[in-house]
Amino acid sequence: MKKILTVLLSLALILGLSLPALAQTAPDDSATLVVSGTSTISLQADMATVELGTQTRGRTVGEAHQENARIMEAVIAALEGAGVVKEDIRTSSYYVYFEPDGSMMGTVSNLISGSYVVTNMLFVTIHDVEKVSQAIDVASTAGANNIYSLTFQSSKSKDAYNQALASAVEDARSKAEVLAAATGKTLGSLVKADSNDLYATPYDASMREQYAGEMDKATPIVAGNVFVTANVVLTFNLD
Repeated sequence: MKKILTVLLSLALILGLSLPALAQTAPDDSATLVVSGTSTISLQADMATVELGTQTRGRTVGEAHQENARIMEAVIAALEGAGVVKEDIRTSSYYVYFEPDGSMMGTVSNLISGSYVVTNMLFVTIHDVEKVSQAIDVASTAGANNIYSLTFQSSKSKDAYNQALASAVEDARSKAEVLAAATGKTLGSLVKADSNDLYATPYDASMREQYAGEMDKATPIVAGNVFVTANVVLTFNLD
């Protein structure tokens, strides 16, 4: 028993002497610097997207649907006549619901006097911003009474994002060099790089208009710029 106790005490003494030495020689993993970099590029919009369609009502689903289909055929034909190709016109939503008559008193009366509502919406891409106003006008003249979310975009956004990404890295490295020098350190190797894909921020006209009947004059549409933003986070060693 005394022999076992002596061995244990000897091991404890050896460990006690070696731990401080290990602590002194262990590398400092906290000597790193994390910085972020951002870059934004502005582009002239050269295309636009808009959601438009029509809403109809009827005593039956069939009545509302047939009227809706008639108007939508005219709207699509008008858009194609304005230069929008068929491939750039697609259905974005189609739904039917029953709308009780709120002017009638009583639940039964509301249901009896209510109507069915059919809404059919198209997502339209226009590759010439000069034709946006014309497309909206001909669609509304043909019977479109709902026009939502007019958004301007750029076909060059992908290339611009790559440029913004490289500039964001330069921005982050420049900040890191300043911070390292200010703390009396030297900027070391790059440990990690992350990017937050913000990509393109389209110019949204924040448009939610409802048109009924023909319009007396052309719709004034002014295209804006598209802002492409890249953000990176870099981690460097400090020497």
